Amino acid sequence: MKIGFLSHSDMSIYHFRLPIMRALKDLGHEVIAIVPKGSYNELIKAEFRLINYDIDKASLNPFRVFKDTKNLTKLLKSLNLDLIQTSAHKSNIFGTLAAKRAGIKYIVNLVEGLGSFYTSNSFKNIAVRYIIEILYFITFRLSNATIFVNDSDPNYMLNHHLIPKSKVIRIKSVGVDANKFNPQILNPYNFNSDKKIILMVARALKDKGVMEFYQAARILKDRDDCQFVFVGSSDPNNPSSIDESFLSSTNVTHISWSDEIANMLVSCYMFVLPSYKEGFARTILEAMSMAKPSVVSNCDGCVEAIDDGVSGLICKIRDPVDLANKIATLLDDSSLATKMGKNARDIVLANYNQPLITTKYIKFYKELAGV
Repeated sequence: MKIGFLSHSDMSIYHFRLPIMRALKDLGHEVIAIVPKGSYNELIKAEFRLINYDIDKASLNPFRVFKDTKNLTKLLKSLNLDLIQTSAHKSNIFGTLAAKRAGIKYIVNLVEGLGSFYTSNSFKNIAVRYIIEILYFITFRLSNATIFVNDSDPNYMLNHHLIPKSKVIRIKSVGVDANKFNPQILNPYNFNSDKKIILMVARALKDKGVMEFYQAARILKDRDDCQFVFVGSSDPNNPSSIDESFLSSTNVTHISWSDEIANMLVSCYMFVLPSYKEGFARTILEAMSMAKPSVVSNCDGCVEAIDDGVSGLICKIRDPVDLANKIATLLDDSSLATKMGKNARDIVLANYNQPLITTKYIKFYKELAGV
């Protein structure tokens, strides 16, 4: 079969889709990545055929959207695919419309989270959600199935009658490579500190709870046993982005985006993600795989990753005081932190190790299309 993976981001394909693409390739199928031009293009091309297409990720201009969809339809027709998997709102919606017009037999959507438009009820967010949901109502009926990485998102779609129940597929998380994220084989990162490292890794967005993390650091600034570290950069194109000047703080060490996250996790004491909404946060799984306890907010996605009191602690959303209290609980009880970290690693090995997730995807594709 000829199978295409369509995304608005080559980074997403590289970090999250490659294990499944490799498994399909090993079964003898031709697998094609369909993405815009980006910094991960060459890495993907080293293993797979790669086709570029143009898309304005942020534009809601109907004329630009119509043009992008028309061009994508023409491209997909030329590829003569048997099956296509789309991901993210725009790729799901307009990719499905284009794939249907191109005559592709099997169309699968992937929803990895509902995104920032679902974190608040501002007028703009309500308006955009309304448009997204109208389009999803159409899209979900044109595609053969939609894979969700958590339970909260499909439950929302079902409760709002946006998708037929028969088309909902639940595969928790995108998985994590427990062999790569293994505390026994990685070298520690040098934070130049002998204190307990409280680590947060995320894009510098308000929706990720970065401000609450910094506020918790200020609340606990008089403790001499810990150091808060935030790893991530601003995103000027995102309205939720936090200015770089805010990230410079005497209470938090700021490190711009790094390719040494696994090594940092080896050296940290705990991982923190006080996000407002997640799909199924990969960073939490990476921390769990490294046998680290986590403190996360009680938002969709995070609460499905962490078992409160077992693999970490759950704090109230948008509440820096409760976040600080939960962090302090683990700082004050190292044996509890160690136990939770071990539990976290065991949970990953039993449920979220990449080969387990890939097997679930291949099983689904076989049932749908006989791959």
